[in-house]
Amino acid sequence: MPEASARTRLITALAFLCIWFVWGSTFITIRHVIHTIPPLLMCGLRLVSAGALLAAFAFATGALWPRGKEWRNAALVGILLPGVGNLSVTIGVAHVHSGLVALLVGTIPLWMALFASFGRHAAPPGKQALGGLVLGFAGIAMLIGPALFVPGGSVELGRNPVWALIPIAGSLSWAWGSLWSRRVAMPSSGVVSTAIGLTAAGVLQLITAGFAGDFGKWQPLAVPWTAWAGLAWLVVFGSALGFGSYLYLLRRVPPAVVATYAFVNPVVAMALGWAFGGEALTARTLLAASVVLAAVILITTAPARVALAPASSGTAPARSR
Repeated sequence: MPEASARTRLITALAFLCIWFVWGSTFITIRHVIHTIPPLLMCGLRLVSAGALLAAFAFATGALWPRGKEWRNAALVGILLPGVGNLSVTIGVAHVHSGLVALLVGTIPLWMALFASFGRHAAPPGKQALGGLVLGFAGIAMLIGPALFVPGGSVELGRNPVWALIPIAGSLSWAWGSLWSRRVAMPSSGVVSTAIGLTAAGVLQLITAGFAGDFGKWQPLAVPWTAWAGLAWLVVFGSALGFGSYLYLLRRVPPAVVATYAFVNPVVAMALGWAFGGEALTARTLLAASVVLAAVILITTAPARVALAPASSGTAPARSR
């Protein structure tokens, strides 16, 4: 039916806008929200709320719920991907320019290609993917390498550029978890799987926030409405609709096309950070960003024998925001 086809194209276009621009906006939004809501607590509130929204949607639409090990696997994937991933981003933007955190998170396809080259199910990279790996790691070294040895840090990476390694650690967790999720039994419904994963990660973060004393530090009445609005944006659009859009696209669009968010997000985040966050863009940053983004493009357009994208069985995307 022509009407159904037009509706599908519209939904697909809106889904791409979501993972390109909404996800790109989450980095500077996180930076604003954590001024008045402690980072661990903010992450927990965000993921639990988004998980509850998706669970309610799954119940309302009659989605099939998992059995046996599928519960555990979905929870572990949620902890490895949006759990560790979002927390690393949140900690990162507290110390490093949000645009650079987005760029570092955008390297996830590089790590996935690297991890896919080893182990029992190894898929050695071809020439294009190998070139992308070399270029990508050169860009990372160009971005944070010199600053690690410069007294006082750098304009973009703050006083202690070691904090830039936190988003990279989160990217490693996301990449490894994405590949691991391909080999285990996952719920048949992507919405259900994501709801379980988000909820599990959020509960774990809230427990950790309790031990860290974040609840005692938090003063809800002192939180401005703009921070509440930012948290709501992260919950509804950044997590629930963002992950939902990603899962929708994975089932209808080639993974390499979906992975374009990995090089659109950093551009959006760096532009917003410069325009609204007072984040400087030096020549070295722009050059390193160009090298890293070129590497990501090479990786995501490499022959399909290199498995780069998370499985469509409910895993979340390369970078959670």
